[in-house]
Order: sequence, then structure tokens, then C-alpha cells
Amino acid sequence: MKRTLILANGKPPSKQLFQKFLASADWFVCADGGANTAARFGVIPDLIIGDFDSVRKETLHVFRKVALQKAKDQNSTDLEKALTAAIRKKCTEIVVMGATGGRLDHAIGNLSALAKFSSKTTIKFIDDTGEFIPVGRAVEITLPVGTSISLLPLSRCTGIITTGLKWNLKNESLQLGIRESTSNSVISSHVNIKVRSGNLIAFIMNH
Repeated sequence: MKRTLILANGKPPSKQLFQKFLASADWFVCADGGANTAARFGVIPDLIIGDFDSVRKETLHVFRKVALQKAKDQNSTDLEKALTAAIRKKCTEIVVMGATGGRLDHAIGNLSALAKFSSKTTIKFIDDTGEFIPVGRAVEITLPVGTSISLLPLSRCTGIITTGLKWNLKNESLQLGIRESTSNSVISSHVNIKVRSGNLIAFIMNH
């Protein structure tokens, strides 16, 4: 099992974007209410997982032959349950859609899950505006010149060094409520981001 596509219960992606990533997925999982979107798209998941407080009864009827995994653990979100299931299958790459938009508290919680699980496998969130990737301690990205990129610190991030951006950071710190780095611009096709400590997410806007 290599690539997993997870559809969460946030703002649904466009059907065209969804089908693009579904075509390269080995395993397709819906996190609870994400199954409602799958039903609307006419796509059958391999698994529906969560506490089943968001998935509609008519959706479960449509997917009555699909494997269901009901997990009531209130210490983890439905997305975290889906990520855990994918990691247990030793998936090497996970794309999550439907994790942003909708309720802001859910979106923030989902971004936290992105950082939390990024040490276990390669994960990125994708929506119609762009993609969110965890930086970890360092990441190198090839991007078209002119691409807009934001650096979102989920915790206090220190020792940030960037190259390839219009406004590079030189051993600087970012922290929500104190200093962020939004709407920067790529000036070199090779962008490097290094972080000494903290959980930093890069948002890359569609060019």
C-alpha cells in the first residue's frame, strides 16, 4: 500500500481536483462525513471511519457494502482516526482533501493533525486554493517563480532560514499572535526552508 487519499468533512474539493488525486491512490478512505461528498461524487471508498456523527443515513445506505470502522475515541478526531488507519497499512504517501474550509475550529485542528502525523509518513493537505505541507526541520521545494507561499507556525518556531523567497527569513522566529509570514513570493525555482524548533506549515497557493 503506497498512496492513500483521505476525504475529510471540511469544504469539499472540486470534483475535478478530487478525481485527479483519486486516480493515483491505492486506497481511498472517508473520514466520517467525508463519505457524504464521496456519495455525491459517485465514488465508492474502501473504508469509512469515524464516530459516525456526521455521515448521513442515506450515505451509509448507499455504501452499505463498504467497510465501516466505528471509533468513538474522543481523544482523536475523525481525520486522526483515518490517518492512523493509513499509517497502520504502512502507506508511504497520504493526501488529505476536505480538511480545510468549513468550520474554522475543525480546520485548525486538522492542521494540527498534519503536523502531529508528519513524522510518521509523507502527508499533505490539498484544496482548490493550494496545498499545505509540514516543513519538519527542513524541506526543499521546486516551485514556479511568482508562486505565493505562506509560513504558518502552529507553535513557536525558531531558527527559521529560507532561500528562494522575496522576503527571506534569516535565523528568525514566527509565532501566531506575534509574527507570521503570509503571502511571500517565490523568486527562485528552488525554495529551501529550515527550522530549528517548532511546528511550521507551508501553504503553497496554486499558481
